[in-house]
Amino acid sequence: DNLGTFWFPFLSETWWKSESSYFLEHPPLVYGIQSLFFKVLGDSMYVERVYSFLTAIITAYLILHIWKLILNDNSELRKLAWLPILFWIVIPVCFWSYQSNIHENTMGAFTLSSVYFVLKGLNVKRNTFFYLLLSGISIFLASFSKGIPGLFPVVVVFLYWLTNRSITFSKMAIYSMILILTPILIYSILLLNNEAYESLTFYLNKRAFYRIQGEPIVGNRFYIVNKLLMELLPVIIIGSALLVIYRLKSIKFNYSNTYKNNIIFFLLIGGSGSLPLILTHVQRGFYFTPSLPFYAIGFSLIVAPGLQELINRIDIERKSFKVFKTMSFVLFFIIIFVSGLQIGKKGRDYNTLHDVYLIGDIIPESSIINIDESIYVHWGLQFYLMRYFKISVDPSTKQHEYYLVEKERSAAPLGKYKKVLLMTKQYDLYKIDQ
Repeated sequence: DNLGTFWFPFLSETWWKSESSYFLEHPPLVYGIQSLFFKVLGDSMYVERVYSFLTAIITAYLILHIWKLILNDNSELRKLAWLPILFWIVIPVCFWSYQSNIHENTMGAFTLSSVYFVLKGLNVKRNTFFYLLLSGISIFLASFSKGIPGLFPVVVVFLYWLTNRSITFSKMAIYSMILILTPILIYSILLLNNEAYESLTFYLNKRAFYRIQGEPIVGNRFYIVNKLLMELLPVIIIGSALLVIYRLKSIKFNYSNTYKNNIIFFLLIGGSGSLPLILTHVQRGFYFTPSLPFYAIGFSLIVAPGLQELINRIDIERKSFKVFKTMSFVLFFIIIFVSGLQIGKKGRDYNTLHDVYLIGDIIPESSIINIDESIYVHWGLQFYLMRYFKISVDPSTKQHEYYLVEKERSAAPLGKYKKVLLMTKQYDLYKIDQ
C-alpha cells in the first residue's frame, strides 16, 4: 500500500512510541527482508511461516557445517552432525521461536554465519582476512536485524585465542579489530544518509539505551540465568542420560586437548550471547535464542565420542540401522500428518485472533477506532487488527465511530455508544448510535 519506507516501516496511524506512525523499535532489516516475501507470495499468514521455516533451515544448515568444520579430522564424529541439530531443536523456546517468527530467528542465522566464517578463516589457514571480513559483515547484519544484541560475535576470535591458543595474541587483536571495525565502517557509511541517521539514532537513543536503563520487565537481573537453565534442561537431561549409559556399558573415551578446548569455546560463545542480558531488567526468555545453537554444539561435543562408540557396539550398519531408518520414516510422516492437521489453525493468541476476525468483518478496512487506554498495550490485538484489516487503534479522547473495550475489565464507553452484538471471547465492540 506504499505506506512507509525501508528506514521508516509503517505500523499504524496511531502508533505513539516513535512519536509517529512508524515502527522504530528495532533496526529495519528483518522488515525489509520480509516485505520482499510479501511482495512475491502475497499477504497470507503463511508467508510469515514460510519465512520463519526458512530461517530454521538456514540455522540447521549452519550448525551442520560448523560441526563438520571443527571435526574435519574425525570422519566418525563428523557423521553425528544430526546430534547438535537435535539438541538445538528440542530446546522448548527454540521450537517456540520458529513458530512465532521473532527477530531473533534472523539474527541467529547471521550470528551463526559470523562464527562459521571465523572458524573457516582460522582453520583453513588461507583467505583468513576475507573470511573475517565476511564474519564482520554477518555481525553487521545480525545487529541490523535486532540491534545491539547482534554484536556478541565480535568476541569470538578472543574466545578462540583464550581456549585454543593456536594463534598469537597479536593476531587475535588484529582479527578481532576486523570483526569490530567492519560493522562500524558499514554503519558510518549508512549514517551519511539522512533517513538512515534519523531511523537508527531514534532506535539507539530512544529505545536501546532507554530499555537498558528502564522499562523493567523482571525484578531480578538473574532471571535470564534461571530461564536459560530451564530451557537447556532437556539437553542436560539427554546428555546426562547418555553419560550414565556410557558408564553402565563401560564405554570409555578420552578428549584430546583440542577437543576439550572446542567444548569450552562453544559454551563460552553461548554465554556471550545470553549472559550479557543480565545488564538490563528488560529480559524475555526468547532473547537468548541466537545463543542456543552454540550451547547445542558444546553439549553435543561432550557426548559425541561415547555415542559414536555406542553406535559402533550395536552394529548400526545392520539390523539396528534398518530399525532406525524405519522409525525415522514413520516419525517423519507423523510430523507431516500432524502439520497438515494444523493448516488453518492459529497456534497462539487464539481468543484474540477469534475476536479480531469478527471485528474486522464489521469495521471498514483502514479505519481508526477508539480503544480503552488500558488495552492499548495489548500488542497482539493492536498488531493483528493492523496486520489483517489495516485497522488502527486510538487511545486518545478523539471520538471515532467504533470503540473497543476488554470484557469485564473495562467500563462501557461514555457517550452515545451502543454495543455491537458479536460472539467475541475477550473484547466488546461499541458503535456510535446515530
